[in-house]
Amino acid sequence: MCIRDSNLFVEAQKAAEEIYSLRQGNVYMMYSGGIDSEFALSIFLSLGMNVTPVIIKLNPGYNDHDIKYAYEFCKSKNITPITIDIDFDQFVKSGSMLEYAKKYKSKQYQMSATIHSISKLDGTILGGHCEPYINHIPDTDIWNFHYDEYEYSIANYYFENNIYGTPNFNSWTSGMMVSYLNDPRMVDLANNKLPLKMGSNSSKHIIYNRHGNLNLTVRPKLHGYEIVEKSEIFKHESFNEIIEFGKTCSGVFKKNYFEFMKEMSN
Repeated sequence: MCIRDSNLFVEAQKAAEEIYSLRQGNVYMMYSGGIDSEFALSIFLSLGMNVTPVIIKLNPGYNDHDIKYAYEFCKSKNITPITIDIDFDQFVKSGSMLEYAKKYKSKQYQMSATIHSISKLDGTILGGHCEPYINHIPDTDIWNFHYDEYEYSIANYYFENNIYGTPNFNSWTSGMMVSYLNDPRMVDLANNKLPLKMGSNSSKHIIYNRHGNLNLTVRPKLHGYEIVEKSEIFKHESFNEIIEFGKTCSGVFKKNYFEFMKEMSN
């Protein structure tokens, strides 16, 4: 496989065309308002495909500051999203959040609401998770490709419940992986040409916007649960239980960036 001359936009469109050709029923994209899911959604829209965004609303107003970007984007594209409302306090107190985390092996409590919302849909269900990530090893000149075990948690739900689609569109093909990792920004990071940078997350907007004229808006890096973590519900014992449980599923795959790229490109 040799795809060094390709780019992420081209490879993502190829992946979207394949997924769409194999679709069953309506196609949904889990859309948080973050740039990863916005990139995934934008790829399908760039091909004129009928994809419905799905926005998770954590009541009472816990993630309004984050999903406003999703609603603004949908309005700008004249598309109507589906909103799944979750009474988050009840979701936590009922034990549902903890149950999802333990059953599907996630050390991140945020995954539970996403899994719960996916369970409410029927058709081809997509998500923009698992874009490639590299980070700098302290006190060295080395950058590693890095992948956390908990990233499999939503995929675990798909596998166990025969959900059609993929939660990990942003790394769905080797072509997407290699083209992302071959982006000049990633190469500069791995060659230590960007002092003080410790990881690639802050470079996503550059990579996503480099080709295809998607013009994705640069915005503050949010996880959507900032208000939750300042609220009374965050004192509930379930959060500490997930932290303790997370120690059993906190594995990491990591490999020198250049060695990983050599293997991926052969």
